[in-house]
Amino acid sequence: MRRKYQQIKSTQVPDLLKQGAAIVDVRRPEEWQLTGVVAGSELLTFFDSQGQSQPGKWLQQLNNLVSEDCPLVLICRTGHRTGLICEFLIEVTSRIDIYNVSDGILGWLGEGLPVARVNP
Repeated sequence: MRRKYQQIKSTQVPDLLKQGAAIVDVRRPEEWQLTGVVAGSELLTFFDSQGQSQPGKWLQQLNNLVSEDCPLVLICRTGHRTGLICEFLIEVTSRIDIYNVSDGILGWLGEGLPVARVNP
């Protein structure tokens, strides 16, 4: 049976973080500065401004930040990029608890949830 990741709404994120999950924001630095980030987020850009990525390098950096046995929450602007990244992680890692914030930071902001500012 193929492993799957879970789609969650932004309102579910705080409970996962309280339970010890790590959150990784995969957007670009200018996006973090524009909206802020979920407090405690690891900031690890996946796609550059031209849509290019270095998946192997990114995965190595992710593994240095978040152990494979730690539940992992991925967030981007709208949930699209992180959906692609979740599929990638299912294919190439043994991670089990992977969550995609399907409404992204825009959903987070729309719910009035707090953000932390990122210094330029």
